[in-house]
Amino acid sequence: MNQHPHPPIKSEASASTSAEASANSLVKSEPDDEPMRTLPSLPPSFIKSDPDRQPGDAKDDEDDDGLPDLPQPERNQPDFLEQLINQNVPEVLEAGMSIAVDLLDQIKAPLSTFSTPDVDAWLKTIGELKERTKPTRTVVGVVGNTGAGKSSVINALLDEERLLPTNCLRACTASPTEISYNYSDDPTELYQAEIEFISAQDWIRELEVLFKDLLDGNGEVSRECSNADSEAGIAYAKLKAVYPSKTKEMLAAGSPAGFANEASVKKILGTVKTLKEESAKDLYGRLQHYVDSREKVTGNEHRKRNVPMEYWPLIKVVRIYTKAHALSTGAVIVDLPGVQDSNAARAAVAANYMKSCTGLWIVAPITRAVDDKTAKSLLGDTFKRQLKYDGTYSAVSFICSKTDDISITEAAESLGLEEETSESWSRAVELEDSKKSCQRKMREMKEAKAAFGEQLDELDAKYDIWEDLQNDLSNGKTVYAPSENSKKRKRGGDVSGSRKNHKSSDEDDDWDALDSDTSDKENSQPDENRKPLTEEEIDDTLASFKSQKKQIRGERRTLDAQIAELRKEIQDAETERQDILAELKALCIKGRNEYSRGAIKQDFAMGIKELDQENAIEEDDTAFDPDQDIRDYDEVARSLPVFCVSSRAYQKLSGRLKKDDFQSHGFMSMKDTEVPALQEHAKKLTEAGRASHCRRFLNDLTQLINSMKLWATNDGTQSTLTDVEKRREEMHLRKLLDDLEKGFETSVKEAMSLLHQSLHEHVYQTFDSSIPLAVNAALDTANGWGAHRDLGGLHWATYKATVRRNGAFRTDFNEALFSPISRNLATSWERAFQRRLPAVLDGFASKTQKLLGGFHKAAKERAEQRHTNVSGILTLSSQIMAHMRTLEQLPLTLRETITNLQRDASREFVPQICEAMMYAYQVCTDERGTGSYARMKAAMAEHVDHSRHTMFRQATDVVKAQLEKMCRTVEEQMLNQIEDIFEAVFRDYMSVLVGTTVDRRSKISPQELAMRTNVNSVLLRGDSMFASVLGITDEQESEGMDGLVEAPQPATSEPVQMAQEEAEQDNIHDSSMRTAAMSNAQSGPEFSIVKDEPEEDPMAADELIQQQIMSQQSPDQYNESDSESDDDLPDIDQVLARCR
Repeated sequence: MNQHPHPPIKSEASASTSAEASANSLVKSEPDDEPMRTLPSLPPSFIKSDPDRQPGDAKDDEDDDGLPDLPQPERNQPDFLEQLINQNVPEVLEAGMSIAVDLLDQIKAPLSTFSTPDVDAWLKTIGELKERTKPTRTVVGVVGNTGAGKSSVINALLDEERLLPTNCLRACTASPTEISYNYSDDPTELYQAEIEFISAQDWIRELEVLFKDLLDGNGEVSRECSNADSEAGIAYAKLKAVYPSKTKEMLAAGSPAGFANEASVKKILGTVKTLKEESAKDLYGRLQHYVDSREKVTGNEHRKRNVPMEYWPLIKVVRIYTKAHALSTGAVIVDLPGVQDSNAARAAVAANYMKSCTGLWIVAPITRAVDDKTAKSLLGDTFKRQLKYDGTYSAVSFICSKTDDISITEAAESLGLEEETSESWSRAVELEDSKKSCQRKMREMKEAKAAFGEQLDELDAKYDIWEDLQNDLSNGKTVYAPSENSKKRKRGGDVSGSRKNHKSSDEDDDWDALDSDTSDKENSQPDENRKPLTEEEIDDTLASFKSQKKQIRGERRTLDAQIAELRKEIQDAETERQDILAELKALCIKGRNEYSRGAIKQDFAMGIKELDQENAIEEDDTAFDPDQDIRDYDEVARSLPVFCVSSRAYQKLSGRLKKDDFQSHGFMSMKDTEVPALQEHAKKLTEAGRASHCRRFLNDLTQLINSMKLWATNDGTQSTLTDVEKRREEMHLRKLLDDLEKGFETSVKEAMSLLHQSLHEHVYQTFDSSIPLAVNAALDTANGWGAHRDLGGLHWATYKATVRRNGAFRTDFNEALFSPISRNLATSWERAFQRRLPAVLDGFASKTQKLLGGFHKAAKERAEQRHTNVSGILTLSSQIMAHMRTLEQLPLTLRETITNLQRDASREFVPQICEAMMYAYQVCTDERGTGSYARMKAAMAEHVDHSRHTMFRQATDVVKAQLEKMCRTVEEQMLNQIEDIFEAVFRDYMSVLVGTTVDRRSKISPQELAMRTNVNSVLLRGDSMFASVLGITDEQESEGMDGLVEAPQPATSEPVQMAQEEAEQDNIHDSSMRTAAMSNAQSGPEFSIVKDEPEEDPMAADELIQQQIMSQQSPDQYNESDSESDDDLPDIDQVLARCR
């Protein structure tokens, strides 16, 4: 910090010049997503803070670092805003922020009626402060292999059946998808989305890679393009999606620049498409139009004419905004694809999200969760090493998906649940056998019932014949008994007598082919062979038929009852069996969940143990004891959040997936699916950042209120000091300010020296010791890529695809070359950035707080001895507390800066190695024809052998330069913050303790006095607005006011007379304005004005100050005394103690 040139005391005319700068310095912008950090040695946002320690709690400070207790403002009313700042519950703090916005609007109202440089500066500051009320963002990255169920988990988390866009063609086409809360209340845009497309330059770079994959050595489209899983097939699918009308010949003849400049593509590149819908279904449908591929539907769409282009290869990132409750507190879920995307822009977006994530969720199917490659690799050496660099191993959560996918038999056997489930399983088998027995009996009964039906049909047919004979007899005809083979003919048009069971239409047609009058044929037989029927015989026969039918129907009803009873038994048996199976499934699901949870937690804890052991060995390998645990690893395992979820069961129990044939057996409630627990976890991740954001806002609000109180109560006549006294007090105060500024400068220099020293010891020295290891291993590493497959070498096609992609494909050549340095550097890097540097920042904050506290104590004691502006000292005490809190939060802000910049630096090693290897990659890519693979390997080995002596040093030098730049950025932030605090302290203390020179030519107008009075009234009652959010009732607030010192009301003095005279001279007709101006003069200065008379005796002024101070003492606080000794005055800390 440069030596601060203390300005002379400003007159009223010149005071407004610095008002805007001082007001602007009160409010500093802050990142919306800056999370709160509580421990220096652990990763941000997930570090467990001491639940017993409140922000600003000075407990044990004197013992820990010699830092004095924060000065407490001596109040004449309860400080509810101060209490609110010390709260921990984010919801309470956010409610306080809402009240604060209302208070700022109330302050702004009277200010808006006036225009001066001071007022304009205050209005600007208020506007900047209100801008900081935007919700914070807590980014949570979701990673997992294809088929892990990420989209289903996220949709369930959002309580939507289907919102997240998907592309089932292949994983490489996926884009990062960000889902955050939608704060719009417009019913027409409850669901919003933004689709950002890659730039033209990014598309040209990808086209270059695609053409290399697609074309063979002769420049023609490779025959492998028909294989969808080959690199040529993938490239062909992408190109045909964007350019559906291009033939293979046109593709081979084209160029990346030419393709990128085609009108239909050029108008899309670099743009953002915004979608707004009322329902998730509509938004999903529109999103799918952009992100999905229609090629997979039938496989021959491109053979048709006028096939529209597809957009998925051009998408950079998709952002969705929805009113999901799980996101309402600021969580931002990002579905991350693999970073090995051929689209460099998408890969960069995914990598940046990974770098900035507050939380990292790993998703894997529970059927493979323990042994899944994702779990093993992410908890393996590469991932653990990156966790060390980033300091985020406590940010990991694990999600086991598809818990409903389970085999009871296999699960019970593998989990050792046979004995526990044997009885229930036996009962289920018994019920299954009983059900099969009942089903067999029911089939037999149904067959018997069918036989009865046939008998009834036959009787009905006979009955119809005999009924016809009865009709003929009644008509006078002679009728005879029908033969045994006689059938009732079909009577066309007569359906009234049809029976329940008719023959088929085919049989009816057959009967129609017979003679239309069967009875006539029968009656035409010789009479001597037949006996005519009598009416009695016909009646008896018909009665017999009726009796038989009645009996058969009775027997059939009995069968129906028995069948119904069997059906109920089957249903009851199946219900009981399903209940048993559901209980067994629930038991197996729970058992498998707990087993998987424990295995993953243990694996993670062992990974942390490996990190600790590496640290211990590097610290002192002679004292390392592998049998001695450095920490409680059981507690580490317990602290890892693991969720075993069933998205389908949750959706089904929520009333969704109505078209899916899925039964949620095994889940008795939505809680059993663990999706609600995951939703709460997402909300909880935001608590630390939200609380920190609110406290910083409210603390800056406190500073603004205190500064405005000093301004609003200043009518330009507050100074009670003579010119001699002012010069004397100014010289003393400037001496204190000089010491404070020098102390601040020394603190910054010492802190930066320690930062540089830590980087040198832990990072730069490791560079020097590790580079020879990488140089020696480089050639063997390069030769290993082209070794025989049995020795771990790569297939030639994979080798070729890797060099085409600058060394990063399924294997990362660049990372492999840098690995010897990375392994050795990770622990030192973690120690420097997660332990040493945070400790340096905390020490810096403690020292500056101590300096500021010492300055305030000295200034206050001087003011008390001189009886200078006691009421102003009260405001300064509150203001200094706000500055203390700012210094307390400063290490968190600086740590955020360091974290972001060091993460950038740690990711710069591999790109620098890649740049050094570009010549080899280009040579290998250009190789064609016979023997090309051998030439590729030879060229690679030659280049590595040549470059290994320089590329590692160049890479570390680049990173070193970035870290040095980081130090300069941190120093700049330190200086800016310290200078802002110093300027505010300089302004406030000079104004209160020295005052300003009265300049009657620039006196404040009555109108401005009235405006300041209104502002001061808002400020005075503003604190009580925060009582409700703390749960304090009006009665409790009134009780808290009892016994407190009431601010004295001064008698009408010269400023009142001046205001009255000014009002009369300016012909103020507005009575309310005149009243406000007079009220301001009465409530503003507490002391009589000191006239500019050179012959005034300084002792008379001292006596007047003494008398006025003594007149403000209440009987409860001070003993009335005529003594003028300083020792007789109560200490201001004693007044504070009584107030508290």
